[in-house]
Amino acid sequence: MNRLLRPLIARRESSERGQILLMTAGGIVAMLLISGLVIDTGIGFRERRDAQNLSDLAAMAGTKVVADFYIDDPTVDSADVWNAIDSSLDLNGCSGVGDCTWSAVYVKPIPNTTDEAELGPVSDAGPIPTGAQGTRVTTNKSSKTFFMRLVGIDTVDVSAPGTALTSQLLDGAPEGVLLPMAIYDADYEPGTLYTLQDGMIGPGNFGWLSWDGSQAMSDLAQWVCVPSNPEILSWPTYFDGQVGAKTGQAPADMRDCLDDYVENGTTILIPMWDQANGQGSNLEYNLVGLAAFRLTAYGEPVIKSVTGEFIDFFNLSPVPGGYGAAPCNLADPTCNAKTNFIGLTR
Repeated sequence: MNRLLRPLIARRESSERGQILLMTAGGIVAMLLISGLVIDTGIGFRERRDAQNLSDLAAMAGTKVVADFYIDDPTVDSADVWNAIDSSLDLNGCSGVGDCTWSAVYVKPIPNTTDEAELGPVSDAGPIPTGAQGTRVTTNKSSKTFFMRLVGIDTVDVSAPGTALTSQLLDGAPEGVLLPMAIYDADYEPGTLYTLQDGMIGPGNFGWLSWDGSQAMSDLAQWVCVPSNPEILSWPTYFDGQVGAKTGQAPADMRDCLDDYVENGTTILIPMWDQANGQGSNLEYNLVGLAAFRLTAYGEPVIKSVTGEFIDFFNLSPVPGGYGAAPCNLADPTCNAKTNFIGLTR
């Protein structure tokens, strides 16, 4: 080989080895960055979940003290709420300094919505703001990265709010006419037509109710035309069924009342049942809540088939949309302790 070519070949081979080394180094850096993204992002998700748990527990702790203020201890103040939140966070690993800090505000429900209005910070002194029904706690956490610091990202910072409210259950039914008929508790779709009495539910019974045990057709007609139901708005509860299909023996005024409901688009409240026991005049329905319908038609001449458009559910054991008033004081004879509750809202 020509002696002049040897140095050229040696330099070319050395250059190729240098390029391979650069490519290998670049590949290693890229792999580290991808690994860092996966690992450090996982750390961020973990910290976000932990922060959410911390906020939820602390918001419940603070709101429990707010509930105590309404229910039986008017001496409770903001310092008690602040201490409850701080203690909850501290017991669960957030000291409030360094890589875990927190803040909290008082909140109250906004009527006819599922949102809350903020009433100012929870401080370690002073009274609980007027109208406050809960707390919103925000936990901030910071953790060091492993691989992302190679590109200048040293920490993963996350923040998570938790909100809890205390309330009374709403104990009033929505406006409408409560009819003595029962429909099975099922998943109904708003705006959809349903047959409310679609056949024999039990032997000799088609879904009409008896408010006082009477099986007289005249009583049923009266309850349909002039709703006068007893206090049944606490579920579940059993009520007797009316015997038989309501045939041509149904008084004309009962048909006239149903005609008026259909023509006027009256909102009809219908008790829902989840099980029926017995037969004939001894059949009972276990009523578990209310459903609102708009009547559209009923069977002629046999009133055993009533059709209505579903509007909404009104189950009175949970809060039926929005939030109730502040909890009542147990010293008040009209207060029922079972109607007071606290819970997370978001």
